[in-house]
Amino acid sequence: MSEVKTEPVVATLVDSIIDGPAGSIKFYDAEGHSPSGFHFQCLCGCGDIGAVKVAGAGAWTFWNGSRDKPTVRESVALATNGGPHWHGWLTDGVWRSC
Repeated sequence: MSEVKTEPVVATLVDSIIDGPAGSIKFYDAEGHSPSGFHFQCLCGCGDIGAVKVAGAGAWTFWNGSRDKPTVRESVALATNGGPHWHGWLTDGVWRSC
C-alpha cells in the first residue's frame, strides 16, 4: 500500500476500536498510567489500527491531556506491510494529513 492523504477527520471516542469509524480513538490504561495511550483507526477507512503512547517510557513528546480533543506532538505515522500508509497530525481532536 502507498501512503494515502485524507481530508480532515474528527477523532471520535469509541468503546471498541475494532468497530470504530475511520479516525476513531480508544484510550487504554497500562503500566500504572491512566491513560497510557490510545489506539486509532486508520484515517483512510482501511481498518488498520495504530497506537499512540501518551504516558510512561517511550511516550510521545507532548499530549495536551484531553480525551475529547486530543493533541499530540510529534506527527503520527501508520505503516502497513512494512511501508508508509498514513502520516499526519492530531490537533484539537482533528486528524490532518501531512
